[in-house]
Parts: sequence; C-alpha cells; structure tokens
Amino acid sequence: MYLSRSSFLLTALFVSLFQTTVLSAAECKVESSKNRVALLELYTSEGCSSCPPADKWLGNLSEQGIGLDKLVPLSLHVDYWNYIGWKDPYSAAEYTQRQRQIAQRNRLRSIYTPQMVFNGRDYRGWRRQSVNQLVNEVNGWPALAKIAFNWPAITNNIFSTSITSELIDNGVSSSTLYVALYENNLVSNVTAGENDGRSLHHDYVVRKMFAIPFSGKRKITKAIDIELKQGWNKENLGLAAFVQQRSDGVILQALASPLKCKHN
Repeated sequence: MYLSRSSFLLTALFVSLFQTTVLSAAECKVESSKNRVALLELYTSEGCSSCPPADKWLGNLSEQGIGLDKLVPLSLHVDYWNYIGWKDPYSAAEYTQRQRQIAQRNRLRSIYTPQMVFNGRDYRGWRRQSVNQLVNEVNGWPALAKIAFNWPAITNNIFSTSITSELIDNGVSSSTLYVALYENNLVSNVTAGENDGRSLHHDYVVRKMFAIPFSGKRKITKAIDIELKQGWNKENLGLAAFVQQRSDGVILQALASPLKCKHN
C-alpha cells in the first residue's frame, strides 16, 4: 500500500508519541516527603551465631506498622567473621569500614555484631523496647534535605537511575549522599562456622552502595548504572538513598522504594 508523504509523517509522529507514552508510563519516580524518614542500619554476618535474631527482627519491621515511608532499613554484612570457616556471600570490606567509622563517631571501643545503628547512633535498645517511639519522633522533624530518583522499567541486566538531592537548610554542614541497592527474601544454607546447618533468611541486604559527597554544593544530580549480577532477583530488589552529615552522622533525610514500583 502506498503512503503519501503527509500520511507517512503522521504515521511516524503517532509511533513516536506512542513510544514516548510507553516509556513515560514505565518510568518509576520516587520523591522524599517534607518530614524526615529515619534510617536503621544493621551490621551483621552469617558467621555470627547471635546475628539471626537481629536479621529476623529487621525483616519483621513491617509487622510493627513501620513501612518505608517511616523508616529505611538496611542490612550491611561485614567481612571480619569470614575467617572462622564460612564466607558470608553478602559481606564486603567497605561495610566493615563504614561500621568502624560509626564506632569512632560514637566513641565505641570496638565494633561488634549484631549492631543496630539508628540515624547514625549506636542503638542497643532494639531487643527490649519498641522502636516505634523513636521512629515517630524522627518523622515529626522537618527534612533537611530532598531526595528524588527515577528509573525506567528494567529490560536487561543493567539498572540505570538518575538521583537528585538538595540540602534545604543553610545550617547543614558538609554532607554525603549515599545510594544503596538492596535485596529482600534472601536465603542461605550455611554449612560451616557458628551457624553450621542453619538456613538463614535476610531482608534489605545491601548489594551495592555508593557515596556521593556534596563537595560544597547545595544540589547534586547523579546518573548511576548498576550491573545486576547473576543470582540477584529483580523482583526483590529495592533502591535506597540517604543524606548524612559527615561531622556527627546525623541523617538529614532518607528514601527507599522497591524497584518494582507502581508506574507513574
């Protein structure tokens, strides 16, 4: 069938508009709220026999009515337990180094597992008290930074996202934006070490983490590409970001979302 030049241009315009609509509909966009969201970091290891209860507690936060709109939980697996016979597949030296920095800031004599860190501070009360009160207190504070990220639907093994963050309080000192890709519903069958013979379940496990300093700027935008490695389940992945003041570790704002979000 013969198409006139005008018909061809109209057809091409329609296809272009259709493609733009599809791409736009498939893009996920998430923005932080005006109030502050808390951050909870768990430092743990599969080589530590006292860690599984902490892993379970972190994974059950939603049962306490604490969602990602109130608190961002992250599980960082350290590597200093690997020597006793079981190498934690989720461990990384950079997470151990971050824990050491937290210990110095909190004036702790040593690092330990499991350790909970709530908004940059050592938090030992998670076993005996409800965290809801602390979370509600933080949620009542105004945010001191904005965070927004977006990404298209994942069609291959490269996850690409654009992240923008802005400091919104002139009193804020030098800060860093941290971005973490995490995974839920992970299970390991441990065959050595202190947890030999146990099946361990983990949520919010950090797979990759980036630090982006503001370096004197009030606003930064960063494009990040992450290779999704074999064994990572796309259905269980999520993206988290938080802004932390370097001097005292105060969390200015936090944000998280599953990668499989509701498309806008």
